[in-house]
Amino acid sequence: MRLGTVIGRVTLSVRHRAFSGERLLIALPWGPQTAQTGQGHDYSIVVYDELGANLGQTIGISESGEASHPFPKPTPVDAYCSALVDDVFFQAEEPKR
Repeated sequence: MRLGTVIGRVTLSVRHRAFSGERLLIALPWGPQTAQTGQGHDYSIVVYDELGANLGQTIGISESGEASHPFPKPTPVDAYCSALVDDVFFQAEEPKR
C-alpha cells in the first residue's frame, strides 16, 4: 500500500456490472520527493473507492492483485482505496556527515 492525494473524480455513463455503488477517483501517488519538496509523481491513477474519499484527502492505495481482494467475485480493479488517512507525521532524517 502507498499513500496518495485525491485530485479528481471519474464519471462514467456506461460501466461494467462488477462496478456498483462505487466511485472512481483520480489520485496522485506520493513519491520519495513528496514529503521533502512537495513534488510528487508526474502521473495520476484511477482508484476504486467505496469509503467516500473527498477531493484533497490523503488515501491509502492498494494496487495490483491486492486491489481485487476485497471483492467476492473477480473484479477488474487495479487500484483500490483501502484507507482514509486522517494525519501523517513525517520527520526527515538529517544527512549523515
